[in-house]
Amino acid sequence: MIENNMISGSKSKTLGIEFNHLYVTLDPETLDSIDQSEFISQEFCTISRDTVKTDTESWTGIYLRGKNAYLELFPPGGAEGLREGFSGIGFNSQQSGEMDIVQEKLRSLLESKGLLGSKEILSDLQVRQTEAGKVPWFHYLSINPAEREAFASWLMEFHQDYLEYKNIKLTSDGCFNRAAYLKTLDTSETSLFDDISEVHLELTLSEQEELALLLQSFGYESSSVGDITIYRSHGFIVQVCQKVAPRYRIRKVVCTLKEQFQMEKTFTFGKNAQLNVGRSLAILEFG
Repeated sequence: MIENNMISGSKSKTLGIEFNHLYVTLDPETLDSIDQSEFISQEFCTISRDTVKTDTESWTGIYLRGKNAYLELFPPGGAEGLREGFSGIGFNSQQSGEMDIVQEKLRSLLESKGLLGSKEILSDLQVRQTEAGKVPWFHYLSINPAEREAFASWLMEFHQDYLEYKNIKLTSDGCFNRAAYLKTLDTSETSLFDDISEVHLELTLSEQEELALLLQSFGYESSSVGDITIYRSHGFIVQVCQKVAPRYRIRKVVCTLKEQFQMEKTFTFGKNAQLNVGRSLAILEFG
C-alpha cells in the first residue's frame, strides 16, 4: 500500500480523479512560434522553458500554465524517445489511497476481459532532483509503459514530502489543490487561461483500449456516436476518434478562460498549431 506516504485524507466512495496536464511534441518551427508569441506570453498565460530532472531521466519543454492546468510542449527529443506528434495525458488523485483503489479496479477489469497477462500494470515512484537534493515527487500508475510510445496516459498521486518541500497546502477537506500547486510555479493572476475542460484525441485501436480501461477504472462514464467515444467525469471530457495511423494523438484542447474575451481571434503557430479565442473559451488545435 502507498497511502501512508501520500497526501493525507480519507478514502471517499466517489473517486476524486481529475485531469492534471497534457503534453504534445511539436516540430521546432511551431514550438518556436508559440514561444515567441506576444499574445501567449502577455495575455493568455504564463509561459516558460524549463528542464525537469528526476533520478532516472530529464526533459526540457515549453510550459503554458493557467490557474488550474498546464500544457507541456516538447520538441522532438525533448525527452528521450519523443518524436513529433507523440502526446500524453495525465490525471491525479485528490486524496491519499485513491491510486490503490484504481489499481485494484484496473486489475479486476483486465481479469474480467481476459487481458491480465497481455496488459501490464506499472506503478512506481518518481523522484525529483531539486536544490535540496532528491525528493519523492509522485507515485504513478499506467498500462503497458515498456517504452516511449506515441500516446501515454497515466495517474499520479503526489507524495507528501514533495508537497511539504514546495509548501503546498491541501484544501479544507484534505484534497490535493491543483491551483495551489501551479501557484508555486509563478503562474500569473492576470492571464486569461484558467483550466482545460476538454481534450480531443485520435488514437489507434490499442491506444484507445488502454485509455478506456484506465478511464473506466477512474469512474468515467462513456457514450458513443459513430466512431467517436466520449468520456465524462467531474465536468471534464475526453473525446476519442479511432484512426489507423494518426500523426498527432492530441488534436484539440478546449481551455476555459477567467474572463470573457470579447473579440474573436485566431492565432496560427508554424504548421501544426492554431489557437482560436472568443467569449469564454480558447481552443488549441494541433497537427
